[in-house]
Amino acid sequence: MLYYCKTPEGNFGDDLNPWLWSRLAPEVCDESDPRLFIGIGTILSHRIPSEGIKIVLGAGCGYSKPPVLDSKWRIYAVRGPLTAARLKLDSNLALTDPAMLVRKFPNPSGAKTFPISFMPHHQSMLNANWVNLCSRASIHCIDPRNPVEKVLSEIQQSEVLLAEAMHGAIVADALRVPWVAVRMYSQFLDFKWNDWSQSINVPLTVATIPPVFTNPLAWRRQMVHRWKRVWSKTFLGKAKWRSLPVRVSKEYEISETLRLLGNVVTKHSPHLSDDRTLARVEERLLEKVSELRSHWRQQ
Repeated sequence: MLYYCKTPEGNFGDDLNPWLWSRLAPEVCDESDPRLFIGIGTILSHRIPSEGIKIVLGAGCGYSKPPVLDSKWRIYAVRGPLTAARLKLDSNLALTDPAMLVRKFPNPSGAKTFPISFMPHHQSMLNANWVNLCSRASIHCIDPRNPVEKVLSEIQQSEVLLAEAMHGAIVADALRVPWVAVRMYSQFLDFKWNDWSQSINVPLTVATIPPVFTNPLAWRRQMVHRWKRVWSKTFLGKAKWRSLPVRVSKEYEISETLRLLGNVVTKHSPHLSDDRTLARVEERLLEKVSELRSHWRQQ
């Protein structure tokens, strides 16, 4: 059965799992099968259940301590070379994120409609009303909590994608939409971005934009964030805590962030992997999918 992070409000990167694998390898979606199939996501960690067979095709490490691999693990591929190194795997298993296989299922979304789109991380949508903020900057906001088909269409209709959500960039690259990585809030994880970008031979550059907060915080949450920001300056805390919100942003801060966001494409050349590289990793991924399906039926 599929093993992935299920976000109640929706998250494009995670929700791609049932959408993609039901089309590519429907047998791995069987809820009655005790084997765990781990495909798309930064999910390879010590939190994965120790019991039972784990089958991996494309997932990556990142947010927490990696798992200890034993005889119960079957690794067909991982997201990139950094994950392979962290798990002490053969570098040949570092393919790329399987979300790039969305290109196998064309989405007839029509002509380009949005000159510039911004796709925040799904957690960033809780910090500010990005749909309204983007409209102020004449940028289209792609809400990562929307259904997969809608997000796919909006990415395909964009001329350039500014992506805080990594799977927005991955799918944009697969659909040949130039993209720029945007670091804004604390959930941007350099490890996973570099893991994937190295897998497609793209030297990653990141546009760093000051975060803004328009949604009021509960008093208790404000106090926790204030203490974490203090701890972030010592060995007791994490560096990412420095950008935790403690108040609603002032109008001049919001205006400056929107100005910088609107100028990203003038200061950062959008990325796009080479056509031959994309074709090569796509072919290798499909070979692994075929191999996995054959083994799955035999076991």
